[in-house]
Amino acid sequence: MSVKLKKETVAAILSLLIAFIALCASAYAWFISNTKVTADTSSITAMANGMTLQIVKGTIPDHGKDSETIAFDSISGHEISPSSTDDVKTWYIPAAWTDGAMVSQYQAVAPDHETGEYVLNGRKYYAYCVGTYTLYTIRDTGVADIYLDGSTSEGAISVTSGGVPLNDKIAKSLRIGLATVDSSGVEKLQVVYAPSTPTGSGNDVHSKQNSLSGWIAVEDNSKTKNATYCHIAENNYIDQNAGNWGATKDGNDYRRPLDNPKAIASGIDYNGIILKVYIWLEGTDADCVNTSAEGIDEDMTFDVTLRMIGIDSAS
Repeated sequence: MSVKLKKETVAAILSLLIAFIALCASAYAWFISNTKVTADTSSITAMANGMTLQIVKGTIPDHGKDSETIAFDSISGHEISPSSTDDVKTWYIPAAWTDGAMVSQYQAVAPDHETGEYVLNGRKYYAYCVGTYTLYTIRDTGVADIYLDGSTSEGAISVTSGGVPLNDKIAKSLRIGLATVDSSGVEKLQVVYAPSTPTGSGNDVHSKQNSLSGWIAVEDNSKTKNATYCHIAENNYIDQNAGNWGATKDGNDYRRPLDNPKAIASGIDYNGIILKVYIWLEGTDADCVNTSAEGIDEDMTFDVTLRMIGIDSAS
């Protein structure tokens, strides 16, 4: 598939589709045991200004694909259980409860970074699902900045179940984190997305006692804090610090945000940059808990689609 674009517009349109199944395995929705998590990734590249941008699965650019293409890839998934992080490096899980459903303590875990797997009491769990990709230019003839595509009616990041947008308890606890890894191997969490805006207090006694509200992350084994990462929700691409992550469209041209633009990655060239997409169920969110498993669809499948725009860095 080829897409012809004006000189000053888009370097590429990129799309990721990640599908996963949530299965409630106990009396509490805190314990999510997914029988299968699959991820299908599609990337769409477009030519602009003699520069082609592409996305591939893994950490190595495929410079043999020196043309406009649609590349399809798939990865095997795994089960996930609610967890919490503020930087996708340190992870916590619920460890103790009061009043039947209120989390009172947390436990740090050290998941395998590439899979999210950890072992607890001899049993395997997964703190998150993660996909690793590389963004790069085909030829060493230009550089591009990557933004979320804020022009689509479906949203730059959309979560659907059976084709219907997700808008329930899980939508408020679901987190999609976009992180980049530079050439020195330094990973940085750029922005975190929720399908529905989290509201109220986190569902643990400490955040309530401390009058915390909104986006919550675990601070240590006994308390929570307000999340420090940049975060956005629904079709609003302006984060809590007024940074704007969404590119706009003017006719056939895509434009970077005028005020406080926030790129997922900047100056992407022939060598590329690694993009990691994390998906987890936030383990402090009030909407993540349910004292009864009733009403949880054990076969519910969620599709997560990420739409990005590459804009010439010189434009």
